[in-house]
Amino acid sequence: MANLLTLPNEILIAILENLAATHLQSLITSQLTNRRLQALAHDVIANSQNMPVARYEGGGGGGGDGTQIHPLLKSRFGELFNTAECFTTQEKQTLAYLTLDGDYTLPFRRLPWAHDESLRRAYLRPEASWRNISLTFGRPPITHLDVVKSYSAPEGDSVDYYQVDLPPPGLTMGVFYDVLLCDKATYGRETGSWELILGRRLRSYDVLSEYECFIPDDMDLVDSGEEAAQAAVLYVRGGPVSHGCVSVDGEDSWVVSSQIKQRLLPWQGPIQNFIFTGYYD
Repeated sequence: MANLLTLPNEILIAILENLAATHLQSLITSQLTNRRLQALAHDVIANSQNMPVARYEGGGGGGGDGTQIHPLLKSRFGELFNTAECFTTQEKQTLAYLTLDGDYTLPFRRLPWAHDESLRRAYLRPEASWRNISLTFGRPPITHLDVVKSYSAPEGDSVDYYQVDLPPPGLTMGVFYDVLLCDKATYGRETGSWELILGRRLRSYDVLSEYECFIPDDMDLVDSGEEAAQAAVLYVRGGPVSHGCVSVDGEDSWVVSSQIKQRLLPWQGPIQNFIFTGYYD
């Protein structure tokens, strides 16, 4: 390590940039070595997430290979991208529906590091490195996030919508984590499931209101392809919970007070309301 630190910054940056492309965990860990490497690694991560889209390998192509959650984040937080992944193999075989049914924080409590107290403390530090990592690190960032909420009840169905205000470098793991713990973005204890759908963007709020449900592949409702290359939809489903639902020990410790509510905006696109309301003068 002494020989490594004798290298000029230009060479160290080149080494760290290679780590960013090949082994992100090692790059993050290198920040613990000393202040010099911490500063250089921090700059490499920031620069990697603020490049023009054309400089990313593969450009800005949408869907498929163009938009992918980084494998490191998927291995550490996979249960948060699709709540179906938080259920065990046995539960998937026996449950009729993979619904949280009132146990809203189950995906958080089943994260691979959640049961180790020391790891949990490290991950939940406000300054933890993972919070600043782009969900699609190494690829064009997600710069547009729609939150589509669908509630089903015997009295009828309803939908709601928010757009998350994403500052550069786009959707980071920390922002996504905070959105999931924001009661405005979910249904709290009445949340049944959620899924992050990459390469999709809501095309029409009016069609969503007319459908009273969300259909990810409906071309009248959702954009895909190039126009949604850097977009994603967080699809949240909810409904009344079973009468036997009870609180789980430690559940409330995952629910935090967040300022993320201030970044949840109403529909920002055009409104095309075709309901007849009277004649024009």
